[in-house]
Amino acid sequence: MSHFNQTTLRRALMLFSATILLITSLHAEAVDVNSFQTTSTMRDETKEVVSRLENSHYLGQDISEIDQAEFIADYMTDWDSQRMFYLQTDLADFQRRFAPSLDKLLSNGRLMPAFEIFLKFRTNVESRIVWIQNRINEPFDFASAATYAPDRSEAEWPASLTEANQLWERRLQFEMLNELLALLEPGTDLDDLREISPELDKVAPEGLEDQGIDNSDAPKSVEEAMAEARENLNKRYDRLLKWVQEIEASDVQETFLTALTHQYDPHSTFMSADTLEEFSIAMRNSLVGIGAVLSDDDGYCTIRELLPGGPAERSGKLQPEDQIVGVAQGKDGEMVDTIGMKLSKIVKMIRGKKGTEVRLRIRPGDGDPSVRKEIILVRDEIKLTAKLAKAEVFEVPAGDRTVTIGVIDLPAFYGSGEPGSGYNSTTEDVEELIGKLKDMGVEGIVLDLRANGGGLLSEAIRLTGLFIPVGPVVQVRDYVGKVQEFLDDDPKVAWNGPLMVLVSRFSASASEITAGALKNHQRALIVGDELTHGKGTVQAVFDMNRGGNWFTSLRPRKGAAKVTVQKYYLPDGSSTQIEGVKSDIVLPSVNRYLAIGEGEFDHAMEWDSINSLEWDYDNSHVEGFMVNQAIVDQLTDRSQSRQSSLEEFTYLQENIDWVKNRQEQKEFSLNLNERRERRASDNDFRDKMEAMYDALAESLNFSSNEVLLSVTEEQNREHDELMAAQAEEFGDDVVAEAEEEEAAKATFDIQLRESLRIMADWIAISKDGSSQALASTPAGEPRS
Repeated sequence: MSHFNQTTLRRALMLFSATILLITSLHAEAVDVNSFQTTSTMRDETKEVVSRLENSHYLGQDISEIDQAEFIADYMTDWDSQRMFYLQTDLADFQRRFAPSLDKLLSNGRLMPAFEIFLKFRTNVESRIVWIQNRINEPFDFASAATYAPDRSEAEWPASLTEANQLWERRLQFEMLNELLALLEPGTDLDDLREISPELDKVAPEGLEDQGIDNSDAPKSVEEAMAEARENLNKRYDRLLKWVQEIEASDVQETFLTALTHQYDPHSTFMSADTLEEFSIAMRNSLVGIGAVLSDDDGYCTIRELLPGGPAERSGKLQPEDQIVGVAQGKDGEMVDTIGMKLSKIVKMIRGKKGTEVRLRIRPGDGDPSVRKEIILVRDEIKLTAKLAKAEVFEVPAGDRTVTIGVIDLPAFYGSGEPGSGYNSTTEDVEELIGKLKDMGVEGIVLDLRANGGGLLSEAIRLTGLFIPVGPVVQVRDYVGKVQEFLDDDPKVAWNGPLMVLVSRFSASASEITAGALKNHQRALIVGDELTHGKGTVQAVFDMNRGGNWFTSLRPRKGAAKVTVQKYYLPDGSSTQIEGVKSDIVLPSVNRYLAIGEGEFDHAMEWDSINSLEWDYDNSHVEGFMVNQAIVDQLTDRSQSRQSSLEEFTYLQENIDWVKNRQEQKEFSLNLNERRERRASDNDFRDKMEAMYDALAESLNFSSNEVLLSVTEEQNREHDELMAAQAEEFGDDVVAEAEEEEAAKATFDIQLRESLRIMADWIAISKDGSSQALASTPAGEPRS
């Protein structure tokens, strides 16, 4: 989703996951302290960010008006999200020294407080990891009654070093216990458990025997598991140490300025030059490179996925899990060793101008790890078709007939912002799919926006126009109160039949504009989670790389400020901020218990409303399929009846209840026996749910056919040709096995199934002529 920005990423990194993406090798050298100085480029960028916030942000607020002490605490939290490394005395010291003059320092482009606060964090991490490495080799008591609350995001920082040590004592025991539980099989010898912790003598032997803990078929002793757990944790904290030591001044600047922008709202941010490039790629859904998804695996750049039709896949010489250990430019360029290098730097070397060559040194993911091979690839433009719109046609049983319904899955509002630019456009792609669905005889269309976190506003407006003749789509107000109306002025309608928009708490921003406008026009039935995400603000990207002459091109690349400049409102005047778009028919969902809405963010802007637009909503082109409260009530009753009786909803509710209970749990036992019992119970539940899911998917799935864009079909053809060539080289059994694995990934989408049944009900009501009697809401009066 678009709201998961740089700060969210940094917070996730600090959870000490073993899959940190920007880690370095264990042999990398730390960045020198003297390198943390404000460069002239940084000074210019900082001053421009401050200027943009004060002069362009919707709130129209001077930075001297923000709470400087809170800003410092938020910045510290961006580095130390679990409040484990800093102390309360650090916070008090920084607030005392920097808060009174921080706004003036920033206005002058000075970043000294950012560097000093970060360097204190780095020092604390270094000293803490020395403590961890010593403590981790000492015994742990896994028979105690102690507990630990791993989520400390709302906790205070430790008041003293002694309190911090006590906190870390429990943290390490919690992590060691998690490692042991992952490593141990059910067969475990009681004597081995006593060797780990003498306190286990206090546990009655029969209590262990009741759990089936014995020495039968144990592939690994507890002693071996304990040694491996210690090794895993040591590696994890080594990686954390190397990560923090590799952080550069530009990384600190980006984090600090983003913390500043977040004092205004959670969607304003500062983007470094590299982040700006990634943002541009995401909007275009296109990049120039080799067509491979890369990740960091203990300091090795590892191929996780080959994009269909990309140079890497077309070559037939690369496979997932292969590791890139060297990169060179062209046939004669020097090979640069990439082991331990930041993933972002490796990606930058691999990407390049279309048509140029890149040479890769590969360590195959299977076989002898000492083997190396070199391949040459020609960079090409990669259309990221996995993120493009796609469709599926379902045959839905409805009484004595079958209803054909099309579903368009739209994961984002993408495009270049300029029609005819050559890049894929959301509106053009969806229009193409609608044409294909009409040719296949669909009677209704479901627009699935459940995973759509937003994108280009212009595409949301144009897409809405595919379903209405002309009319208002969104109102936009800036910080001086000026309101601008955005209308669909193209009378062409691509689809005039029954339309449903399927939404979730992840549907945000541009998704909410489209869903809300279609609801105001009474053009679509909104189904899904109770509310959408609730992002009702508009951001503008102010690129600092202005100017196009040869002199400016010699200067260092600059970043950009993404600033909230407007709020948008639906045609009826209501904002989507915080409250989102309400569904007409609510389906059960685990999202209700997850903290994923706009209101969960710190400094989220408030909901408000403006005047509604007076407009003659002409729905004559959809006679019989205009949505009103009467039809909503009737369809809701039918859906509720199914939700209370069908087995799939029983399965779904059990899952929801389980997640709800887990979300409510804050403290976890540090007692091995208790955690083993809990783990066994959880595993039993998961096995039960998986068996139920498989049975439902096998017996109840509606038959369907995939419908793809022409560009996706072309890449799939190239993929099939490549697979055929590989079948000749490696044997048909290899390809058949891969196809079987893909076919086995059947999904059973309960919310989508119910939305299809609701659509079938709607079509049946219309065919019976009931809709004429139900259509009692006057045109031009949007429902609430």
